[in-house]
Amino acid sequence: MIAAIRSEWAKTLTTRSSWYTLAAVIALGALFALLFGYAGAAEHARMTAAEQAAYRPSPDFRPLIFVQIAVGYFGLRAFTVEHLTRTMALTLTTVPRRGRVLAAKAIVCAGLTLAAGTVTGLVVVFVNRAVLTSRQVPVNTLSEPGMLRVLAGPGLLLTLLGLIGLAVGCLVRSTSGALVVTIVMGVFVPAMASLYPEWLAWLILSYWPITAGLRLLSLDADPDLPGPAAGLAVTCAWAVILLAAAYAVFRRRDA
Repeated sequence: MIAAIRSEWAKTLTTRSSWYTLAAVIALGALFALLFGYAGAAEHARMTAAEQAAYRPSPDFRPLIFVQIAVGYFGLRAFTVEHLTRTMALTLTTVPRRGRVLAAKAIVCAGLTLAAGTVTGLVVVFVNRAVLTSRQVPVNTLSEPGMLRVLAGPGLLLTLLGLIGLAVGCLVRSTSGALVVTIVMGVFVPAMASLYPEWLAWLILSYWPITAGLRLLSLDADPDLPGPAAGLAVTCAWAVILLAAAYAVFRRRDA
């Protein structure tokens, strides 16, 4: 197993596109934190004096909805690139046990997305805070209860989303096809929640991978939605189920 992990680690780190993708994860976080920060400041400026007095700040993690596309791409390419370059057969010759190959890819993907995701989460929080404070908009204090979870949570959430991307890449095998699935799942489905019937919108907000996972990063307790731990558990369940499906397909399918 150690040899399989070392092999996947070497393949990932010696591919320049891996570093470009991880850099894009952090850059997208900074860019969208900047954009949402200015949008939030403009919205606060349009409030009446009474609305501003009643305003309660909360961390804005909407940038992660877009960041997850790059994270999912990083995960899915662990399989799709090998199918594209026809090197999967060589990988399976070196490590015949397919479960070990999947596990090694998942461990490497999780380690790198945890590191990049943690940095991205901090970038999102502090870039957004810098924009808001420069426009005299109140922000949460770092000592506020729950802020440690908010600062540490993005890395864990993006790690799970990267593993979901890896599972999708294993199932679909095509980079373009897996990327379309990732974008539809991560962006289009939750973005259109307001157009769904009320019961379906509630299901999407409560049990869809990204929307449930974002509950981990919320300081507001909404009795109609899962709490932080429950939201994280939902995203974990998605990752486990999809990885199990990927293993079931991978072990039976030709390279």
